[in-house]
Amino acid sequence: MVAHAVTASPFLALGALPLVALLHRSFRHAQLVDAFRIDAKTGLLNAGTWLREARLETARAARTRTPLAVAIADIDHFKNVNDTFGHLAGDAVLAAIASALNALLRDGDLTGRFGGEEFCILLPGTDAAEARQITDRLREKISRIVTPVSDGTRNDGTGSDGTGSHGTGDGSPLRVTISIGVAALGSTRRDLDELLAAADHALYQAKGAGRNQVCVLAASHG
Repeated sequence: MVAHAVTASPFLALGALPLVALLHRSFRHAQLVDAFRIDAKTGLLNAGTWLREARLETARAARTRTPLAVAIADIDHFKNVNDTFGHLAGDAVLAAIASALNALLRDGDLTGRFGGEEFCILLPGTDAAEARQITDRLREKISRIVTPVSDGTRNDGTGSDGTGSHGTGDGSPLRVTISIGVAALGSTRRDLDELLAAADHALYQAKGAGRNQVCVLAASHG
């Protein structure tokens, strides 16, 4: 628009410059807002933003007595991925899982990355049984994801499972699994902190039971 204004008339160009400056300022503001809200490696909400928004949704669900569940997903043996394939491969795995979460979850669900290899998922309008179905589908789909990894990025001669399998072609196929702990609103859990504590305990149980599985904590555990 400025180029056209300059060609047409210097006076039009002077009039257009304030508008361009305003648009640029608005664009920069939007970028800064996104940077504050979004995790750079995954494009998901960062921990602080997820907590704020999830706390509001949980309070609303408790007040209106509507179902809601929280899930904590953790990548199994993620340290081995970084140690074996390098941090760039680890970042690629994080991005692939984030993409899968965005594709498989519903529009109203809220997903955030909590640093490292941990993700939190808020499932509004979802009871414990439905949350198990949703998260088990996520677990199964993510276990099928193949992240190509260049052989040149490997830190040792073993595959991600420690077997020495390199795959074929230009890179080694890297697969990971996730463990998920789930907790739902109930008479003993009425706020986000209680839900997160219960989901974290369920995640601990899933890890202890062999990983690559979903554990839903019974309401009696609080």
